[in-house]
Amino acid sequence: MKKIILSLILLIQLSFSATPEQVEQYVMLSQADRELLEMEQIIEEIIPPNSAKSTTIISIRFNEYLTKHFSEDEITELIELYKNPLLQVLRELDYQIPKEELREFNLSIEKNPLSKKRLNLNKKIIENMFDEEDLKNIRYGLQEKVSEVFGGEQESDLITKEEEEILLKQMREELMLPLLYTTQTLSVKELTELYQLTSKSILKKANKVEINGKMYTIEYFLKDILTGMMNKSMANLDIKEGV
Repeated sequence: MKKIILSLILLIQLSFSATPEQVEQYVMLSQADRELLEMEQIIEEIIPPNSAKSTTIISIRFNEYLTKHFSEDEITELIELYKNPLLQVLRELDYQIPKEELREFNLSIEKNPLSKKRLNLNKKIIENMFDEEDLKNIRYGLQEKVSEVFGGEQESDLITKEEEEILLKQMREELMLPLLYTTQTLSVKELTELYQLTSKSILKKANKVEINGKMYTIEYFLKDILTGMMNKSMANLDIKEGV
């Protein structure tokens, strides 16, 4: 009887899981894989030259992770939300804005300060998008996954709690200027609506799922590389011993 109940529960869960097609549509609208593609480029530089692994598997694993962690209703809601032009503006946020452009923008708002309301709304949007756990994942995530798999000290173990708090505060400040730059054409009314959108629990969950998904897929990929390297070493050892 217990097996029947468990089977029914599993069937119900599977029936309401997001489909791969829905996830692909969500990723396309939300640009959820943009940072992942940048990470792929970084990882390609550290992959051993003799490795046959391709980083394209990272995107596949990422989509699989999203499929497992979003229900059909959740992904449907997210797809509808990301059709909102305001969220598209937010997703176009580029933290790699040319330094000269940011410097000029910073000078302009120093001469003509933005209203407190506008500044507060942008600050709250950042708080909605990135809590402390998210910032730590962004700051340490990739480096820690590499250290866990290949060995080495982790940066988060080398700094004090006070130093970490200062670092996280600096990260929020560094996120603020690009956001102000990106949202400068929005009215206060539109900015308020954007803040309300980012306050939705489903978007907060999506942000966490995306960040955790990126870390998971990268760790999976790196462990796969390490396993392949170890198997190859063992095979070479067996060949030498057989000679």
